[in-house]
Amino acid sequence: MATVFLLIAVGLLVWAFANVLLVIFAGGLVAAFLTGLSGGVQRYLGLGEKTSYVVVVAALAAILGFGGYFLGAEIATQFDLLGPRMHQAWEKMLDEVYRYEWGRIVFSETNLSALLPEDSKWVERVTGAFTMTIGAIAGFLIAIFIGLYGAATPHVYRRGFLLLLPPEVRPRTGAVLNAIGTTMRWWLIGTFARMSVVGVLVTFGLWLLDIPLALALGLIAFVLDFVPYFGPLLAVLPALLVALTGGTAEVFSVLLLYLAVQSAENYIVTPLIDQYSVSLPPALTISAQVLLGAMLGALGVVFATPLTAIALVMVQTLRADEESLPAISTRAIPPLPDKNRPPAPT
Repeated sequence: MATVFLLIAVGLLVWAFANVLLVIFAGGLVAAFLTGLSGGVQRYLGLGEKTSYVVVVAALAAILGFGGYFLGAEIATQFDLLGPRMHQAWEKMLDEVYRYEWGRIVFSETNLSALLPEDSKWVERVTGAFTMTIGAIAGFLIAIFIGLYGAATPHVYRRGFLLLLPPEVRPRTGAVLNAIGTTMRWWLIGTFARMSVVGVLVTFGLWLLDIPLALALGLIAFVLDFVPYFGPLLAVLPALLVALTGGTAEVFSVLLLYLAVQSAENYIVTPLIDQYSVSLPPALTISAQVLLGAMLGALGVVFATPLTAIALVMVQTLRADEESLPAISTRAIPPLPDKNRPPAPT
């Protein structure tokens, strides 16, 4: 009974501080990403651990700095124009709907124009929990600093956590932490690679189709591709609304472009990346997104995939035997030896 009450108390505590824990988890993801990059630099360039970390952070800062300097003003301008353009396309679509009797009957009591306002509030309507508020910005900065400090001295935090546990479970827990860290690093690198491919292809394709605001729409596709399955569906909606102002032909062109990009991602990019990254079962990923989304909101949907990957790694590592289910496919997780199994003959 004491164990049951303890589990209930821990569950309620996690539920009460879910947003804070997700921010800390986001910091852990940042740390895993930086650690993976610095480890690659250390292997291929032969630099020290600290030097590799400094090189990675400096390179990322330089990329963000140059990108903001050359593209920041253009991106800000396009996002300012995106709201009025989407509102114009929304009004045009409603005019077409109201031309038919069924449209007037179904939407006679609904003010659909209010769903997509013309001013900058459309960003808050679309992003929901990720509105540009002080709390969201503070959470983002906290996650970044947690990731920076965690990646700078990962062994200190790992050793400190293991010291909190009984000595007899430390080796097994250390193996689980190693497996989780390796899996998260590969998963983040693979996810960022997929996001980059999608963002570049969408931006370049919209530019070739002469669709306005191609850079802003490509950035939206890049960010939303972090959420599998649901993210790409949301990313195509603003592009279709912007294309609607040009005509039906532009809408079909944009729809075909997004279908081609998603096909390339699903059948070419993802299989190549999954050889070195983590492949999750689609049904399990969608179920986790729906469940965590219902429990935690938009943050639950965003972090459902990495949380699912961690859960599967823990299950596979803790049950490292021949009868355990092959929950994930990654070459980075070595099987743990079974203490009850006799040693192999020499």
